[in-house]
Amino acid sequence: MHTLRITTTITPDGEFHMIIDQNDIVRASGFGSADNLLHRFDSALSIDTIEHVNQHQYQQLITDYYDGNKAALSRIPHRQAGTDFQKSVWNAMSTIPYGQTVSYKALAAASGNPSAIRAAGTICGRSRLILLVPCHRVLKSDGSIGSYLYGPAIKESLLRHEKAIV
Repeated sequence: MHTLRITTTITPDGEFHMIIDQNDIVRASGFGSADNLLHRFDSALSIDTIEHVNQHQYQQLITDYYDGNKAALSRIPHRQAGTDFQKSVWNAMSTIPYGQTVSYKALAAASGNPSAIRAAGTICGRSRLILLVPCHRVLKSDGSIGSYLYGPAIKESLLRHEKAIV
């Protein structure tokens, strides 16, 4: 059994929650309500207890990101379960530099399956590590925002924050 901790950071885009395991690895993150995030959580772990913590070192790294520290998010260890293809898409997303974007088509190619454009987009939406795995940096081929789990306004806000769009 595992004890998970949930921590919340207030950001310009609203409440940002992280579910952290006993090894201090973030297993899920996202905006909105902590309850909704728990529903998206990887149920592969047997959860004994869930505790809400008011202070955690990762909260400062989220604040640092919003303060312009480009490397802050890379210092938060995270992991999510998935198929080999899902992991290849998430790994490819993790290589998109701060302040840059790629198309879903380029993401599919970078993950080793250039014809799986639609599947790569679906996998973006299934990530449980919002912000930590930067799915917000993936745009439609025409340069438009496209969809985002927490709505296009937050995606656009994140991209403006990173100066990836004007």
